[in-house]
Amino acid sequence: MINMPKNYAFDKLYKIYDNKEKIMEKDMKVNKEWLEVYNKKKSIMCPENSLEKYFTDRKIAGCKIDTLELGNIKITSGEIVACDPTACLDNGVSPFFDTFPKGEFPVTASIVVDEEEEMASPIALVRIKFTDNVPVSYREALYGDEDLSEIENQGDFFGIIVDTGLACFIDRDGYNVLEEDLTKREEADEDFDAYTDIYSIELEKSAKKHPKYQYPDGDWVNYSINEKNNAVLFSSPYGEGYYPVYVAEDKDGNICQLVIQFIDVELSDDEDDE
Repeated sequence: MINMPKNYAFDKLYKIYDNKEKIMEKDMKVNKEWLEVYNKKKSIMCPENSLEKYFTDRKIAGCKIDTLELGNIKITSGEIVACDPTACLDNGVSPFFDTFPKGEFPVTASIVVDEEEEMASPIALVRIKFTDNVPVSYREALYGDEDLSEIENQGDFFGIIVDTGLACFIDRDGYNVLEEDLTKREEADEDFDAYTDIYSIELEKSAKKHPKYQYPDGDWVNYSINEKNNAVLFSSPYGEGYYPVYVAEDKDGNICQLVIQFIDVELSDDEDDE
């Protein structure tokens, strides 16, 4: 059995905002006291098993692993949002408090290969790679105002919420443009649905163009918003829920990757049932 990360929970409180103006304030600052607690706890807010080997090894815990290139993502503001792309219309989502390198960077998915039915192979992780430096540590990517008292054990996480079985990486600039566009479409057509009218169509196109490890309905797409911005969308293999996103740092403490984890094949069935 393939397992989700430990502490995957639907009933805990995670960061989804309902005040769009607050969310997208450009001068939002991380509270000093919060940051002090975060620095003390970040060493346990990390994955229980190595994430890097999902992109280097070909077998983990008896599971065949492969990688799939999803194209580049354009980072123009240095602030990154990871979310269900339909959240633009419903609640809005803030960027993580970290500042990331600007530029175009490759996005790669790690796939748990189903050797009997290739298209059924689920996405385990998706990574933005900022540099070629090897990660030596991971910490959860956060917004800056979570209740850190909830974090007690290694592997505990807050995670991002996924409602439609679809998640994405997107720069804050692109998020703002997308949110404005979707809002206008919704105001013009009360029957407008972002998933049905945009994302599902783009996913199907991607599946036809890049069929490997994709169902005909599509499992990922590099979606162009405008000339400057894009979003990389990908399916969450367990559908709706909360999934951890991790900042990877190299030996000098510099950010080298941003990774979302959907599956940990090394977790035992006993741990998953706890």
